[in-house]
Amino acid sequence: MKTEQDIYLFGETCRISHAYHLFSNHTLVYLYNGRLHLRNQCGEMLSIEQGDSAFIGRDSYSHLYAEPELKVPCRMLFFSLPRQFLCEFYQTLYISVRKSTIEGFSVLHRLKPSPEIESLFQSWVPYIQEKPAFSEAVLRLKMVEAVYALLKADERYISTLFDFAGKCPMNMFDLLKEPRAKEIQWFDLSFEPRGKTN
Repeated sequence: MKTEQDIYLFGETCRISHAYHLFSNHTLVYLYNGRLHLRNQCGEMLSIEQGDSAFIGRDSYSHLYAEPELKVPCRMLFFSLPRQFLCEFYQTLYISVRKSTIEGFSVLHRLKPSPEIESLFQSWVPYIQEKPAFSEAVLRLKMVEAVYALLKADERYISTLFDFAGKCPMNMFDLLKEPRAKEIQWFDLSFEPRGKTN
């Protein structure tokens, strides 16, 4: 399997900022500092704070609103699970699962705190600080760890991760636009809007 080096993205902003981003893969987000508000094209909204994590379903065009706390920047990590990896994982490591018997989650939701989720994101801290280029083997191990952490937290992730048809409709105009940068482009706000996820 050929993995991309951009399956993870560490973001940091010192000012109240917002961004629009298309998450083409299932993505986990973890907040190290600050607050993050998310709203996707399905109208689902979620706010997370320091130490919280969330699941963003694939093909989710989201509005992100980041708030630092006092003099501490808002720091977050986005970690994607590419479709190719999930297909391979399902066929080789998790073939006995019968996804049709379990109801899945919504496209955007908060993850339940667990030692596995906390360990997954805390293990990224040395990599974030050193900024090395990851080997394919390390990235694959991180993705395997992420999937097993989700499945241990709740079996309903089976039908969400391995449902390759999807449940939330994409706006076709979003898909027809020119490909966006894979990195999230943050824009400063000089004022705090009334609705943080509009």
